[in-house]
Amino acid sequence: MNIFGTSFDYQSRLVKIRKGMEEHHIDAILVHLWPNQYYISGMYQHLPWYPVEPVPPTEAPLIVFRDSGKDPVFLCQYLTSNGLKEGTWIKDVRVLDKEPYGKRSWYEYTAEVLKEKGVDGGTIGIEKDVCVISTFEKLQSVLPKAQFKAADEIFQQARIVKEPEEITLIKESVSVAEAGLKAGMETAKVGVLESEVQKAVEIEMKRRGAIREVETMVQSGIRTANHRAFGANWKKIEENDLVAIDVGCVYKGYGSDLTRTWVVGKPTDAQKKIADDIVMVRGKVIALMKPGVRIGELYDLGRAELKKAGYIMDRAAMPANGKGLGNVTVHGIGMGPMHDPPHVDDKHITLESGMTLAVTGGVRHATFTIRFEDDVVVVPGGIELINKGIPWKL
Repeated sequence: MNIFGTSFDYQSRLVKIRKGMEEHHIDAILVHLWPNQYYISGMYQHLPWYPVEPVPPTEAPLIVFRDSGKDPVFLCQYLTSNGLKEGTWIKDVRVLDKEPYGKRSWYEYTAEVLKEKGVDGGTIGIEKDVCVISTFEKLQSVLPKAQFKAADEIFQQARIVKEPEEITLIKESVSVAEAGLKAGMETAKVGVLESEVQKAVEIEMKRRGAIREVETMVQSGIRTANHRAFGANWKKIEENDLVAIDVGCVYKGYGSDLTRTWVVGKPTDAQKKIADDIVMVRGKVIALMKPGVRIGELYDLGRAELKKAGYIMDRAAMPANGKGLGNVTVHGIGMGPMHDPPHVDDKHITLESGMTLAVTGGVRHATFTIRFEDDVVVVPGGIELINKGIPWKL
């Protein structure tokens, strides 16, 4: 059982990963990315963004072998060894710095383990999205006979369809995020600082069990045109300001992602039209969502409808003489913590029952943006909307 008190069928997960390794002809994978470590081992790292320091604890990898007769090995530093043993089902946990610090590096110890298991001259899988050049060069130097191959797709395919227990936790995470969003909307009054609204969101999510927020964004007025802006501690909400909150949290290891835009005061007719158009397009996209539909088809429909409504779709044309840049995106939610497979650009991916997704529609102007984002789970006949308590109108 991990630190959250949850438990999953880790052996079945391991079988899925080994099947992928067989298909990609990979003998061992060095798992650094913390969601992948958590998926396989149950260990939730306390330093989840990689790399965060020259030799972070997460640089000591979890090693998974294709051969089912070779159990996974988790390398760690002494400081994290007790927590790791507490948080994982994996029995073979090895402390790499028992000797005086600096005597033996994690990559030298990794090479020793791979040699012990007879795969130091085989094909080693790495996560190319997080394996920085310096790490790769070190691995090459200690494993001169090995071939290296990207293993990211193996984990993407394993994690993309969620288990029933995962869907339950994601729904709980969305519920916590929705409560935080409601708290922010109630706090956002004329004269209140954006940073105070952000604080209200995050306090409410923490109060309901979130272990961390996922880059809460609060913007008002012209600042809604900024991409990924935290609440400013100098910007007060003014009468008739647009306010946007993009919020998510990590709850028992699983993430959520919601966005709402509304007006503190009275919206203009132009703003109401934009919001209505986005809601209309969102409805058509969601109506199309069901198993067997490609994500690219959702993009094609959403963007065609936004273009038909009068918005431009070419970012290079901004500021577009006031027409506004329309956009529709779909990405996974799960261990993320913010985005999970499938990723925004995975247009070739076909929807399957059990996928959990965030669906966003928005229109961006030079001086303001209106966006709405919802979380859904794909079911046999279509989708189930997870968040249900906050309307999509200004």
